[in-house]
Parts: sequence; structure tokens; C-alpha cells
Amino acid sequence: MKYILLLNRYWLNILSFVAPKLAGKRAVNIFSKVRKKTIRTKEQAFFDQAKNFQVAREGENISCYELGNPEGELLFLVHGWESNPGCFTQFLPHLAQYRIIAFTLPAHAQNKETHTNMYQGKDAFKAVIDFIKPTKSFHVVGHSMGSAITAFALSEMEYKVDKLVFLSANNDIEQVFIDFQKLVGFNKRVFKLLENYIQKLAGHTLKEMRVDNRLEKVQFNELLLIHDENDKIIPFEKSAELHKKFPNSKLISFINIGHYRMLWNEEVLAEVLNF
Repeated sequence: MKYILLLNRYWLNILSFVAPKLAGKRAVNIFSKVRKKTIRTKEQAFFDQAKNFQVAREGENISCYELGNPEGELLFLVHGWESNPGCFTQFLPHLAQYRIIAFTLPAHAQNKETHTNMYQGKDAFKAVIDFIKPTKSFHVVGHSMGSAITAFALSEMEYKVDKLVFLSANNDIEQVFIDFQKLVGFNKRVFKLLENYIQKLAGHTLKEMRVDNRLEKVQFNELLLIHDENDKIIPFEKSAELHKKFPNSKLISFINIGHYRMLWNEEVLAEVLNF
């Protein structure tokens, strides 16, 4: 892994002078590569219980799953980067009264695609919502990048949302790219090329890609934020920023429950169910 990072660092830095457009595109390609992770035994239970259906999209169709009470209140589950809907298995026995809809993000789990980004995830979620065609307000639980995808998708739709739950939410998308730059070690020239490429792709600058800005455009009643104060993936302060911005939000902090492990924590589960 370290050797690959070093190779990409030198290659991108040199390429930024020789072929700048290619350097920017290559940086995005590296960033959007999804590591395929085997579905764990404890996650498989989700798929074993769910009814599977497909939603058409350009490229590979979206794999969707329905569980719970078909007549119950609608609840969408949105997983995070390099994860899968099975991460919510722990929640299922306690949410049987809801009509639960989940889906696999593009290029994740068993999908054949290998690269994706938040905007493709956002468009996928929009396609799923439009397929379901909610007639009443609904709820959404998003984990990590799933929270950002939720905010970006709903900000472009007219649906009303009752309760939002963001677990380990990230508010600052630009910081993700800054952390990526530090990890790979490419120069400022490559970062600028990457930023320009993203702006052309998404139609927004990195600084404009903030969850709180998008969430302002969403009609929702309440927001619950849960975050580990020592989260090593997304800093706790990112959820704190969202809490400060929205008076109809509640922030609950934990210590050392992890970024992914929190989804299997009974105290977290109790807080979500109580909300």
C-alpha cells in the first residue's frame, strides 16, 4: 500500500507539469476507486431477510432491498463509503413496524462497477425515492457518506421528511479531498487540477459542497446526530457544526464506539429507536 501511494505521488506530481488535464482526471480516478469488501456474516442476515428489487439507472442498475411492514411509515437506510446495506442489520428487529427501503451505492458490494462518487450516490438515492414515490413524509438514517448523500439528494427534491438520523456525519466535503491530498502526497498543482475537474463534474466548487448548505434546502422536522468524539475517520466537530447550524437538531456524543462499530452498538441503537 505504501509503495502504491509513493508511486502515485511521484507520477501525479510529474504529470501535473507534462499533462495537467490528465493529472487531474487521474487523481479523481484514484479517489473514486472503491475497495471491494466481502460482506461479513453478520451483515449477510440483512440480505437474507430482504426482498430484492432493481431500479434502472444509466450504467449498472441499483440493487434495492425492502423489509418490514409494507403498510408502515417509510424509512430509507443509506450506507457509507465502502460499506453495504448489511451494516444496518442490527437495526432490523427493532424497526419491523416500518417499511424499510435500502439500496447499494454504485460500485459497492457485489456491483461490477469499480469507481463512483458522492454525486453518483446522490443521483442513485434520488432514483430510488422517485421509484418508491412517497405520498407522505418519511424518515432517513444515513451513515458516514450516506448522510451527505442524503442531504444532497433531498436538497434537489420537494419531498417532506419527518426525521433524519446522521451517524458519523461529515459536513465539509472539501476536507475529504484535503485529507486525500495528504494521504497520497501530491502537490498543490495536482490538488488544483483535481478541484477544477470536480467542479466541472459536479457543477460546484469544493468549498460549496457542504452538507449544512444543502440541508438548509431540505424540508425536515428533526435531525439526530450521533458521533464518536474520537472518530478517526470523520472528526466529531463535523457533526457539531451541523448541530450548531440547525436548532431542530440533537447531538449525542459517545467515546470510543468507532466509526463503523457504532452501527453495532446497543446504546447507539437505543438512541436512534428512542428518537
